[in-house]
Amino acid sequence: MTTRIDLGYVSKDNEQWSETALGTNSGATAEHTEVATRQHVVTHISGHTDADATIQLKQISADNGTTNVLAEWKKDASIEGWQFAPINGVWIATAGYSVAVVISASTSDCQVNMTGFTL
Repeated sequence: MTTRIDLGYVSKDNEQWSETALGTNSGATAEHTEVATRQHVVTHISGHTDADATIQLKQISADNGTTNVLAEWKKDASIEGWQFAPINGVWIATAGYSVAVVISASTSDCQVNMTGFTL
């Protein structure tokens, strides 16, 4: 199956978006809400945490709350330090789903950022 994305056409509805969330010891979630019949495309994830953590990119159904993990990374703060390197790619969510990037935990300080656009 081939998915074709026409990036040559950009309307005001296809403008880029960015979400940021700050957290403490319970982690943080940055979410971009769903748009009926439209697909969100995530292109960048970044942030920091002061503890080992899991970073997940999820899509969430507005209809029934079903959550699917699109991608997952592990962060080892003792090796990598407090900031995790920017993660760039193209992750396409199902039409009508919101997208969220979640950092699982920290000791006292974390932040997660996500950018993308909507088709």
